[in-house]
Amino acid sequence: MANKMELPKINKRFEVLNKAEFSEADMYLYGSIGSGWFADISSKDVKAKLDSITAKTINIHINSPGGDVFESIAIHNLLKNHKASINVYIDGLAASGASVIAMAGDKIIMPKNTMMMIHRAWTFAYGNATELRKIANDLEKIDTAVTESYTSRFVGERSELERLLDEETWLTATECKTLGFCDEVVDEIEVSDEEDEQKKTSAKEEILNKYIAASLEGKAVAQTAGNNHKPKEEKPMNNASIIYQFLSSFTRSENN
Repeated sequence: MANKMELPKINKRFEVLNKAEFSEADMYLYGSIGSGWFADISSKDVKAKLDSITAKTINIHINSPGGDVFESIAIHNLLKNHKASINVYIDGLAASGASVIAMAGDKIIMPKNTMMMIHRAWTFAYGNATELRKIANDLEKIDTAVTESYTSRFVGERSELERLLDEETWLTATECKTLGFCDEVVDEIEVSDEEDEQKKTSAKEEILNKYIAASLEGKAVAQTAGNNHKPKEEKPMNNASIIYQFLSSFTRSENN
């Protein structure tokens, strides 16, 4: 499909945090979906995490540009079939395959500054006419599987959903709620002090800050030392003093 919007790069985060006192667990799916070198989160990894969770409620936090369609469908089904209640939170972006995963939630919550993107399956391909025709047919079958992931939530007709998929549609949180793709729109997420402290400082900033601080400290020490050894100010000489010094020097020279 032409004129595709470039998806943002998202820092990887894939972990589970258990909240024993609330019988809840948080799972963070931040990054691309797939099992290859350039992917961050696979269905195998998600299954391993889910198998270790005994909480009654799992909060799935998503910030992902999507990825492999079959891995996304597999993760969707793993969440859908888990015995726990699944709450999905879109923390930033749920695009492409990540939106398929989001549809597994019993409840989907989106802060009002987040987005979702849905589209048809696409791939890179080469070959002769017969091979390319087969790939096109395969993509149509994959589209059918992907479309089924949205139908249980979409409020409109299937033909309308297919038009949205055809146009690679970007949806705000409010638009998602209108179409049934989320249940609740909430205020923006505020970064906690703990998360803010975890932000990495570049090597340049770290080194510059170190030596700027050292330079300021050195100046302060030098200034303090200078104040402690400040020479006494000489009082200006009056006329009598000048005449006395002249006569004294003249007398010393005569004696010599």
